[in-house]
Amino acid sequence: MTTRADRSRGMPRRTTVETAPRTNRTPLLLVGGGILLLVVVAAVAALLLSGGGGGLREPATTPIAISGNPLPAYDPNTSDTALGQPIPTLTGTDLSAQPMTIGPDQGPMAIVVLAHWCHVCQAEVPQLVDWLSTNQVPEGVKIVTLTTSITPTAQNYPPSTWLDREGWTAPTMVDDGNSRGLDALGISAFPGFVFVDADGRVVQRVTGQLPAETFGQMLQAIAP
Repeated sequence: MTTRADRSRGMPRRTTVETAPRTNRTPLLLVGGGILLLVVVAAVAALLLSGGGGGLREPATTPIAISGNPLPAYDPNTSDTALGQPIPTLTGTDLSAQPMTIGPDQGPMAIVVLAHWCHVCQAEVPQLVDWLSTNQVPEGVKIVTLTTSITPTAQNYPPSTWLDREGWTAPTMVDDGNSRGLDALGISAFPGFVFVDADGRVVQRVTGQLPAETFGQMLQAIAP
């Protein structure tokens, strides 16, 4: 299990370029041109880190909209007080930059919460992909994803590329820079799983590595 606090927060150090005293107009123009080039390069790099030149931004630049009551924080060492509570409605965008909603009226479903830099998530996703390739999801049950705690300077960024590489095809919402979707689900460790019944109420929450067979059993448990 990887906790939210485990993500890398390192940022590249800023370097200072010393220039010789100005002696004539030509060196000044060269220095000015060099500064302009650095500004352009920095702008392009920032654009790439924010998710590329298309409509997709990772993390999402528009805050996730939350309606309904957020779930209480999940603690695996105590009884889960969220059991029986309806999940809040999360409204944001998916990996195609299209509107996406995760809400209680969409149950039964499993919400899979993933962080791209989480090594446990990186091991979990291929196992779930393999299981889903040979097993059928119970009729009426959905699997959706929240990619969250997105850190452009951390490993395995961007999450969209990682999930595409692994063959993960479940509808995926992109969390914002403040991880509002994550907080609304009350999850603080990864991977996280929220299993929801047909009435949109929490049946079970789990964090950490989950065997694919157990995941399948939980899908059966929430089937209508």
